[in-house]
Amino acid sequence: MGILLPVTLALLPLLILPSVVFYYDITPKVAVLLFGAGLGLFWFEDNRRALISLWNGKHGRWFLLLLTAQLGSLLLSTATSQHPWFSVGGSAWRRFGLLSQGALVFFTLLAAAHFATNRKVLRRSLQAVAYSGCLMSLYGIAQYLGWDPLLPASSYLAGEGVYEIVRPPSTLGHAGYFATYLLFALAAALACFQSHRKLAWCGSVLMPAAILLSGTRAALLGLAVGAVFLLLLRRPSLRTLGILSLCAVTALALLLLSPAGGKLLARAKWSADDAKGGARLLLWRDALHLAGDHLLVGTGLETFGASFPRYQSVELARAYPDFYHESPHNILLDTLTSQGAPGLLVLIALCAIGFRHTRANPELAAGLAALLVSLQFTSFTLATAFALLVLLSALQPETPLLATNSKNLVWKVVPALIGACLILAGMRVMLADSSFQRAKAALDAGRISEAMAEYLSAGASANLGGRPDLYFSRRFSAAHRLQEALTAGVQAAAGPEDRPNAFYNLAALHSAANDAPAVEADLLAAIDASPQWFKPHWTLARLLATQGRFEAANREAGRAVELDGGKHPEVTLTRDRIRSGQKPY
Repeated sequence: MGILLPVTLALLPLLILPSVVFYYDITPKVAVLLFGAGLGLFWFEDNRRALISLWNGKHGRWFLLLLTAQLGSLLLSTATSQHPWFSVGGSAWRRFGLLSQGALVFFTLLAAAHFATNRKVLRRSLQAVAYSGCLMSLYGIAQYLGWDPLLPASSYLAGEGVYEIVRPPSTLGHAGYFATYLLFALAAALACFQSHRKLAWCGSVLMPAAILLSGTRAALLGLAVGAVFLLLLRRPSLRTLGILSLCAVTALALLLLSPAGGKLLARAKWSADDAKGGARLLLWRDALHLAGDHLLVGTGLETFGASFPRYQSVELARAYPDFYHESPHNILLDTLTSQGAPGLLVLIALCAIGFRHTRANPELAAGLAALLVSLQFTSFTLATAFALLVLLSALQPETPLLATNSKNLVWKVVPALIGACLILAGMRVMLADSSFQRAKAALDAGRISEAMAEYLSAGASANLGGRPDLYFSRRFSAAHRLQEALTAGVQAAAGPEDRPNAFYNLAALHSAANDAPAVEADLLAAIDASPQWFKPHWTLARLLATQGRFEAANREAGRAVELDGGKHPEVTLTRDRIRSGQKPY
């Protein structure tokens, strides 16, 4: 574990594999975690002494009990989930189901035991986190400046002209997750100040700069809170504080005055125009209504996207009429809706234990405060949850390693079996996703038959969690291959992820096949999956009007206008034409 822990900590946030696997930013991270936890469990006999030593410590025992309770909550929420098999694998966009979260709990158990009993392993691990954070920061800064050898810049650019902004995702798929993770990496770098001053100085320059350039308000707020927290604990001299403040203000002024500062100023303008943080306030309110009906065990891991549309208010729908809310964008609500109140209480208790040891390591404690602030506006992903739990592990007080001679075959066999399962699961996830990527590459090259064969091959092994069926259905449709598009479209509609869009896409395919009854059934299914989404109401109104069913068409058209909130003039035009007895365009 002395080598495995630092390697896993450095590799997980860094590894992306564009053109190798379909979900290039998340699948490699899942595989790294599964391999790291699996190998650690294989060596469980060697780790047993460290765990027993941690258990014999007062604070360590509570930490282990809470992690065990977390695992129990995950298992219960998955078993009672509205979509159990989906909850095992997790959604396509973050793969944060039982498989990943369970592996994360096992990894955290092992990390906490070794960090507490071997400070040398802790120092190496923090250095690994700091080095990877510096590399991620350099890549994110390069993306902001317009150089990216791996990803297309169009995927993280928004706006036009002087109001164009860039949100560099680095290796984490989104600027918000990137900036939030850097709060953890920055804390690790500062904690290395005594042993590796150059690394600490490098991290303290690169990481705040990357957080700033990411334009992530939640992370900037977290950075400010963490800085205040650290100042209160360390109490530096006024001279030191003045020098640091002057350097920071000077650097920011030079950046804003330089050509590179234009997009940052544009981002500031966007933020000022969206002071409420987009849909978050309404989203949180409606998510609480969802949580209120599932307080005991939640709706199940990764099922928010399937459950929330029925709780979405008309007010939220009108404000953001064509938006899919895949999560509550708040870790407390995320945990509450998926695991219920017990899971939320465990999470709060874990964080509270971390704050009990602030004096022993002020830098890590400040990092915990910063991370928690940012995560109140950001979803849990594998990387951000990994950062939080590893940080809590690193905050455990030092515990002497006890000598034990007890031998038990169960301690070897059971962990080894779990480890083997995790390693095999990691291999399967990578193989399935690489097949999806080969199907995408074949589509890009116009080899439709080969793409379909690869898609079917990948689908046969990717039977847990989310799949890119909707993506492939749309790609086959764009290539004018209706039968292939229908095959993928039916598969997309069979799963719980983004069902409203899946059924709406299926309606378009059945329309191309001139199957009006199937189109109507698909649109009704889309409405059932997301009652407050204007688009299926609008399309159904047009279908009913073409069939001469004007009373029902008028009802659906009126509902579409109500839910659209005036965002799309063509929706209102459709209603007006139907009311006047005309068939819509």
